[in-house]
Amino acid sequence: MTELSPSPARPRRPSRVPVIDWLRGVAVITMIVAHSYDSWMDPSYRHGFAWEVIRHTSGVPSRLFLFLVGVSSAIGFEAALGRGVSSAEMRRQTFRRGVGMLALAYAFRLQEHVLAGFWGGWIQVLRVDILNCIGASILLVGLFGVPRHGRPRFILPLVAAVIFIGLGPIVGPAVFPDWIPKPLSSYVGGQRPLAWFPIFPWGAWAPFGLVVGQLWLRAVRGPDGGRRAFLITGALGALSSATVLVVRAINPEVIRYPSELVAQMGPGSFFFRGGVVFMLACAGFFATRWLDARRPLRFSVLNQLGQTSLLIYWVHVEICYGYGTRFMQKKLSLAAATIAFIMLTTAMLALSMWKTRHYAATVAAVRVWFDRKRARPAERQDARPRDPKA
Repeated sequence: MTELSPSPARPRRPSRVPVIDWLRGVAVITMIVAHSYDSWMDPSYRHGFAWEVIRHTSGVPSRLFLFLVGVSSAIGFEAALGRGVSSAEMRRQTFRRGVGMLALAYAFRLQEHVLAGFWGGWIQVLRVDILNCIGASILLVGLFGVPRHGRPRFILPLVAAVIFIGLGPIVGPAVFPDWIPKPLSSYVGGQRPLAWFPIFPWGAWAPFGLVVGQLWLRAVRGPDGGRRAFLITGALGALSSATVLVVRAINPEVIRYPSELVAQMGPGSFFFRGGVVFMLACAGFFATRWLDARRPLRFSVLNQLGQTSLLIYWVHVEICYGYGTRFMQKKLSLAAATIAFIMLTTAMLALSMWKTRHYAATVAAVRVWFDRKRARPAERQDARPRDPKA
């Protein structure tokens, strides 16, 4: 049966949630925290309150990026519905985005392998890392979350998220048969060093973000601009994280996992981190609303970093783990690692500003220079004296 598209397209108010840019900036900052301290700080300093803050902060960026995949998809679907785009076309566009992200993921892994001097063998190129998981999550959103008959989907994405969460600690660390190529099975689950971010349980975040994003979009079009919805979001987040902490305090082994790695794939980890994400969203909503009311044209560090998150990821990982900083890896004190983190973040902010403000002009200048270089031989050829007998 041919899928019907909405007719005619209903006029929709602008699908804009300013807190999304803010949250993406938070994800970038926490990502730099995770990688810089992990790479540069001496293990002997990894104790005490400061380290616990760093450790818990390091668990935020991957979840937040995957959650925002779903929220961004909700915004894209809402805009497409407003233009009257069919469900089939939305699905094709989403699949193209997912495949494109997977191609970038493998290009990044190839670059890292070459820059590392081909250490660890070519299997390192096939590792399922966060960019691979983002690409796979976009494909999942295209599979489960594309609007149907002009209406957004809620039930199917939620069911998918529940399945990924519930089976995460079972399928996530599973050992698959040898006849299934590990570079493929590692997208579903498996053991490291290939399966770092399999869709069980990491695939839950994007469908969950899609549902939440669709609810946020409807809330911001209301009379209070989403104020009540984000207050509820923050309250639910606090309740979710607090409940997990209380349950763990009463009985730390309420669910017995074979290892800490498997425990991170369980429902408790999802609800605790999800609560943190919800509280960040609430804080971001009111922070952006308060600042926009007083300085509408202000410069925002978080928004700026959020606009170039892929570029910053691409560059800062090599800085943290590459040859250029090998002399300081696993050797810095907490204070020295903090200074290095601040320096790296400042450099990434400068790179982000160059990308958004000067990249196009730089590319145009380089093209003009190459055009002039190609034109000079032709000009010299035309300037040669001609043979009068010719």
